[in-house]
Amino acid sequence: MKLTALGLAKVGYDLAAPFVVDVRLDPVQKDSPTTDPSALLIGQTVTEVTFKSVARILPKKRVSGLAEYQDSLVFVKLFYGTNARRYWQRELVGAHLLQAAGVPCAPVLYKGATADGDAFVIFFEALLEPHNLRADDQEDMLAAVGILAQLHNANLVQTDSHVFNFLRSHGQYFAIDADGIRRAHLLRQHFANLAMLLAQRPPTADTDIEDIWASYSTARGAYVNKMGSATLLRKLTTQQRRRRVRRYLKKTQRSCTEFVQQKSFTHHFLCDREYWQQLQRFMLYPEATVGEGTPLKLGNSSTVVRVQIEDQHFIVKRYNVKSLSHRVRRWFKKRARIAWRNGHHLAFLDIHTARPLALLETKWGWFNSVCYLVMPDVGTHNLGQVLSTDDANFAQVSTPTIARLQGLQAAGLAHGDLKATNFVVAGDDVLLIDYDAVRKGANGADIERFKANWQNQPDLLEKWVAALKQAGL
Repeated sequence: MKLTALGLAKVGYDLAAPFVVDVRLDPVQKDSPTTDPSALLIGQTVTEVTFKSVARILPKKRVSGLAEYQDSLVFVKLFYGTNARRYWQRELVGAHLLQAAGVPCAPVLYKGATADGDAFVIFFEALLEPHNLRADDQEDMLAAVGILAQLHNANLVQTDSHVFNFLRSHGQYFAIDADGIRRAHLLRQHFANLAMLLAQRPPTADTDIEDIWASYSTARGAYVNKMGSATLLRKLTTQQRRRRVRRYLKKTQRSCTEFVQQKSFTHHFLCDREYWQQLQRFMLYPEATVGEGTPLKLGNSSTVVRVQIEDQHFIVKRYNVKSLSHRVRRWFKKRARIAWRNGHHLAFLDIHTARPLALLETKWGWFNSVCYLVMPDVGTHNLGQVLSTDDANFAQVSTPTIARLQGLQAAGLAHGDLKATNFVVAGDDVLLIDYDAVRKGANGADIERFKANWQNQPDLLEKWVAALKQAGL
């Protein structure tokens, strides 16, 4: 399939390889990071580039992926849409700055435009067997911090600093995404940029900030070590993480790469894009889906059922309307929307939970009625059941359970209802569910409520108290 810039804009997120684009190319000169795109249409031969895989799509903006050109593999960024030229030039300038600073990165091989002149391309040397860095791997993080220190020594920052802007290939580490490279001469800008990278990790990972700071300040020199500290870096990391959480939670309320939103006068549907097609029938006939499910809870304020959709099991929580006054309260305090937000907040901070997959609010104009939250079916055995039959399982389940509690504490969150039934044992993991009451604040009351689960089992309570004390809870 051969695509033009107009064709790419129409495809959106559904773009799939292979596809072909006609381009006109110029080899990149080391001393010329940019050029006039219109000049590329004069005297240059039209050639075909075949995309073999798609790495990322930003609809109406950019597609990137591996492509075949002259019997070789290259990594191509193709810019299209309203501001294509500006983004293309910015990427070229950033790549030039990286190379001039001696920062390890994939070299630019060619720059050019599509044959119709409506889109622009950059060909990078393809990295062999690239691997994304893991935020929970200290070696990966120290390598990323080392590259960031090189950038800062050259008075450059990466404006969207995160672990996916670095790759590992055959034991070497590289910086990618040159679009975000900017000049920055102030130390406070450099420290904030480092904190932005560390904020990608869950709060529990901040225990190694002293080691991170020691590595970074050594790479930067005595002056930087004097002007900053691990304490300052920890404070900046917390601030950056809060900003990330706010931005992400806003994304959960609209259509984006990860989510799909559909709104009308009678309903508001938010869905994980991966499950969009699968949950179409549920969106149209929610009551029929709930009626076909197996009841797990039949309460006045909520009903919980297990349903099967296309050979996959889900948990659906229906937020009932009990009375007119209850309906009015739901207009102002949208409990299902709060639960959707809280579930994604926990998952985003790597607090293992049954991450919500869809939210359906039935409504009349602005006013909400019955609402539904769809979650994955993560298992049937809760912590109370597992430990009531055989406390020999304590060693297996205590570690992940304590990790969930540590995650809440490090994030500054309180769950609000730590009953044993709200911990689901799934294989070697324990997932925290029922996040309707999650809020910011100290979790001291959470810990006391958790201990209360074992008041009738003194031996277990003693084990939990010891485990909690050892974990600093």
